[in-house]
Amino acid sequence: MSRLPFLACVLLLSVGGGEAHGQPPPAAESAAAARARCAQLVEYWDRYNASRGEGGGSMDMPRKSAISDCAAGRTEAGIRTMEDLLRRNGYAVPPP
Repeated sequence: MSRLPFLACVLLLSVGGGEAHGQPPPAAESAAAARARCAQLVEYWDRYNASRGEGGGSMDMPRKSAISDCAAGRTEAGIRTMEDLLRRNGYAVPPP
């Protein structure tokens, strides 16, 4: 009787990304970090741009687009949009 199937199962379980040990896989951690970064940038924009007053409606479209991208799982696009928006308006992009 061959031990190959048993060893293959043990190998697959040992490289399963930590799921068997109750830890989230690295992809889930990076996705959560990207969503948190999106939220951080939008909150930063909202906090500092709110003091600009009326007439800033054109700046709201990139923000809405970034929120939509982040909510749909396109976090890289949302982060890039928010960072560009901040830079174009003279704000320093906060560190992650």
